[in-house]
Parts: sequence; C-alpha cells; structure tokens
Amino acid sequence: MFQPPSQYSVARSRTEIGVEVSLAILVCLSAMLGNLLVVYVINRDSRLQNVTNTFIHSLALTDIAMATIYMPFWIASLFAGTWIFSQKWCEVTGSIMSILAHTSILTLGLIAFNRYIKVVKPTLYRKVFPSKKAAKLYCAFVWLVSILLTIPFLGGWVGISYRTKLGICTVESKTYIKGVVGVFMNGVMILIFYCYFKIYKAVKGSTANINTHAKGNGVVTSNDHPANRSNNTNVKVLKTYFAVACFFVITWCPVSIVAVTGTSRFDVDQKIYTASVFLMFSSSLVNPFIFGFMNPQFKLVFKKVLKCGGHRNGNIDLNQTGNGVRDGLAGEVKIAA
Repeated sequence: MFQPPSQYSVARSRTEIGVEVSLAILVCLSAMLGNLLVVYVINRDSRLQNVTNTFIHSLALTDIAMATIYMPFWIASLFAGTWIFSQKWCEVTGSIMSILAHTSILTLGLIAFNRYIKVVKPTLYRKVFPSKKAAKLYCAFVWLVSILLTIPFLGGWVGISYRTKLGICTVESKTYIKGVVGVFMNGVMILIFYCYFKIYKAVKGSTANINTHAKGNGVVTSNDHPANRSNNTNVKVLKTYFAVACFFVITWCPVSIVAVTGTSRFDVDQKIYTASVFLMFSSSLVNPFIFGFMNPQFKLVFKKVLKCGGHRNGNIDLNQTGNGVRDGLAGEVKIAA
C-alpha cells in the first residue's frame, strides 16, 4: 500500500491531509457523475439537442476530462504532499490541465455570448448560430485556441513544474502567467459580465413592459396569467445568469490572483493557495448544477433518469415543466417591443 513520504513539502497534520484528500475525492467523483448525467440526458433526448446545449455538452465533456485525466494526480499529490511521478509526466499532465482549463473558461464565455445574442439581439441569432453543426465548429475553435495558448510549453519553450504551494503541475514562466492568465482571465470575465449585464437589462425591460401592458388593459393578473408566468420565467433566467457570473468569479478568479501574486515578492498563506485550487476544480462540479439542474428544461428529464428507467423512449414532453420556459439555457426570453 502506498505510504506518503515522511517529509512533506508543505507542513500539514494527518487530519488536514485526510480532510483535503476526502474533499478532493468528493469533488472529483461529484464532477464526474454530475457531468456524465448532463451528457447522458442531452444524448438521449432530442428535445435537448439544440445550439445552446451543444455548448453545455462540450463543457460537460471538458469537465469529465478534467475529473478523470488530471484530478486523480492532484489527489495523489495532496496525499503525498509532493509530486510522486516523473517530471515528464508532470509536464504532460500540466499541459493537459492547462488545455482543459482554457477550454472550460472559453466555453463559459461562448455560452454567455450565445445567450446574449439570443436574448438581446435575436434578429442576429440565426446568422451567428445557424445550426448545431455551426455550434460544433465553435466548440472545435475553442479547443484550437486552447491548444494554441499552451504551445509555448508544449513545444518546450516554457517549462512546467510542480508548484508545491498550489499542489499542481503548472507553468514556471512569470511572464507567461502574468500575461496569459491576466489578459485571458480578465478578457473572458469582462465578456461574461458584459453579456449577462445586457441580458439582465433586456429581461428587466421585458418584465416592466409586460406589467405595464397588463395594467394598461386593466388586467388583474393571477399566478396562472401569462404576464405572471412570463415574469416568473424572467426571474428564473436572471437567477441562473447571476449564478453563472458569481460562480465564475468564485471558482476561477482566486486561483488566477494567487498564481499571479505567487510569481511576485508578495505571497499569501498556504491555506489560500490550497483553497484557490479547490475552487478551481470545483468549477467542474458547479457547471452541471448551473447549466443542468438549475435549467427547467433539464429538470423533468433528470427526474425521469433518477427514477431508474423512466426515460426509456428517448423523448419527454418538455412543455410539462410548468414553468413556461422556452428554448434556451433557462428559457428563451422574448423581449417585448
């Protein structure tokens, strides 16, 4: 049986090691199972096979790859307190993690842009996202960009080594970290917040117009009235998008800040390093909940799947979700003129 080395690069008690490893295993397994469920229901139900869900499907596959290809080595490193494999394997896994991380972040940006065009500029939607085939090409482009971003260390121009405080194999170059991480992360974050802010304004305006129209016609709305159903749908959409933006910041920004500050004279406490990496990997766990379990389109299908055998014929009437949700991430919102 494997035993951890007697001298740890990072001083931790046995209790701390046990807690960290247990949490890491939980994150890994939950991310794997949650994303497998998202992929399964999209593949099995043709009603879910639209443009937006093509991106969600790609994101789920990326998260599955992160949970199966890299996280086990991260867990082993947490247990041992150091990298117990070869330097070459550190370079390989570090490159894979970088590609998957870039792909995940870019796909989140692509989903935000897709929703922005769908809700804010619906007349352009068919031109920008004409089909599922085009969506798959966008996903392929995201993978290409992610690979191009890692070419410096895939080609050996920038080294990869095990960073003890982070507990992962990552790039050594301070210039690369500050440049790519700073520009890349900030760029995607600005894009995501811009898209969701515009969606928020559009949905809020739609809700106000619906209420004004109803009041102007002297309509007393009930819970079953179309105006109230639309308002409820808009609220659900806003909650989902707000969750996406918040969790992006929570899961990705800490590790980016720590990675950049760790290359300078300023340093932070070891617990912050550890927590930031946990949050980064937790994004693979959070994504299926935001884009799947919080999505009213998916809820009925998930319930059928989890009831063991309730999803045999492949298609389920998604209109029976009872939320008035239309096509899209959490429903297609029609902006009132």
